[in-house]
Amino acid sequence: MATIAITGSTDGIGRAAARRLLGEGHTVVLHARSEARGEPVAEELGRLGDVRLVTGDLADLDEVRALAGQVGDVDVLVHNAGVWPDEGAPPSRQGHELAFAVNALAPHLLTALLRDRVRERLVFLGSGMVGSGRVDPDDLGSPREPERAYADSKALDVVLALGWARRLPGLRVGAVDPGWVRTKLASAGAPGDVEDGGARVALAAAGDWRGGYTAGRRPARTPRALEDRDLQDRVLTAMDRLAGIAG
Repeated sequence: MATIAITGSTDGIGRAAARRLLGEGHTVVLHARSEARGEPVAEELGRLGDVRLVTGDLADLDEVRALAGQVGDVDVLVHNAGVWPDEGAPPSRQGHELAFAVNALAPHLLTALLRDRVRERLVFLGSGMVGSGRVDPDDLGSPREPERAYADSKALDVVLALGWARRLPGLRVGAVDPGWVRTKLASAGAPGDVEDGGARVALAAAGDWRGGYTAGRRPARTPRALEDRDLQDRVLTAMDRLAGIAG
């Protein structure tokens, strides 16, 4: 059985994945923005198995650094947390556009901080909107309208997954498209539900999954531009700088 940390796991797809993994006998490190938000969920899921709560606001890099210390050694790290900001939403604590900060920069920093403490797998979350996202290493974290910001952040997550897979050859690294499911980030007309998405995430965390970019048990369509290694290297370098990671 594995110890699996899942960011943003008090709601939606992350919570569904945590519930499924606990049912399989795994230990889950549950992440919430605050103790007030996380404790009721940790108590509920704790009836199913071994749960440990960690907290931190992913929109603040200082809290991401503190979160890394709480997470400790794990077998699997799943970057599930995500936001689709409202129009006019304030930037992150460090001044970056919010979707970029939470969906991409925080996972990048957390990965860097825990790279020697993750034993088996590293999982990012993609989206059906990856194909419409744009990744420009010279323009990361600048203001965008919400739909564009979200699509760009998800395309960036796939680039990060492919880039980190080369940085960490000893781990199984990739991204998973959880599908268009009914969550607070998606419309009520989405065809899937959170259990569908949670099952895909749980499969990547502890099932027969080889890494890469997948949608459940099949490969997901990866835009060719995102597979370019030069782009990945330029993104990783830019993200290191924005996250304050020493070279």
